[in-house]
Amino acid sequence: MIYPLNHISVDPLHGDADEIPGQFMFIDMEFEALESLNRSNPEMHRHAYNELIWIRKGSAVHLLDGESFEFPKHSLVSIPKGRIHSLYPSSDCKVSVIRFRAELLENSSNLIYSKFKANTVIQTTTEQAAIIESYLGLLSYESGQADPYFLNKFQHLLATFILKIEELRLLQSPLQAYTLKKSEFIWERFNTLLEKKFQTEHSVSYYSRTMGISARKLCEINIIHTGKYVSEFIMERVITEAKRLILVTDLSLKEIAFQLGFEEQSYFTKVFKKHTGITPTEFIPTDIDALIYQSFA
Repeated sequence: MIYPLNHISVDPLHGDADEIPGQFMFIDMEFEALESLNRSNPEMHRHAYNELIWIRKGSAVHLLDGESFEFPKHSLVSIPKGRIHSLYPSSDCKVSVIRFRAELLENSSNLIYSKFKANTVIQTTTEQAAIIESYLGLLSYESGQADPYFLNKFQHLLATFILKIEELRLLQSPLQAYTLKKSEFIWERFNTLLEKKFQTEHSVSYYSRTMGISARKLCEINIIHTGKYVSEFIMERVITEAKRLILVTDLSLKEIAFQLGFEEQSYFTKVFKKHTGITPTEFIPTDIDALIYQSFA
């Protein structure tokens, strides 16, 4: 059975959206609201909550950490807190959005809500889309209730929904689910440690030594989950944070370099260009409209 999605509220998907009332927010965006957002204030933002965006109809361009991606109908996008993003829907686009604070689900998967991986998006089949609509229908209904148990019900429903998303992600992986699950604990430990130390520790040896495993083993596990060597993955996290600081702060490049563990701005610039193809100065966005139209063209 597919539960109908109720129109709960309308709230802009970009602008000053760092806060949500309470622990969560369910937003069902219809055409009229989306049309008003199209070509609106292009400022990107860093938000303090996790977010799931389900594209029910049309398509949307997603600007994430300075890069643009286009997602078609029946795309499910997860955005962890701390990412710099903005969403620009097509005129016929309809989306449902769930925003929730990390403490609502303390054990949210780092595989879905990594703070520094690229877009985590799942393209669904017609059958999978119907399942997602069913989950969202239940979440929409419970989010509008006022009984004493509504938060607890929503919390458990959301946790179940995220488990379903994880299942869909594993089904799309070229690796067997067993291989991924067996190494997931170590990889999540690495994620957690890296998030705490990336600003000061850039060497593979530090992370392998602290975790009590060999650098080779850590590299094997990281390749399973990301397809990248650990050294590349560490620096990707550093560069991602550099992009965010450039986009949303007034810090000078010298200050950003120092904050991210580089003693010399020149070396920071060299590393940034190696990983992005451009210098930090060239990265500073001057025409976000061009990114949007380029993706829709």
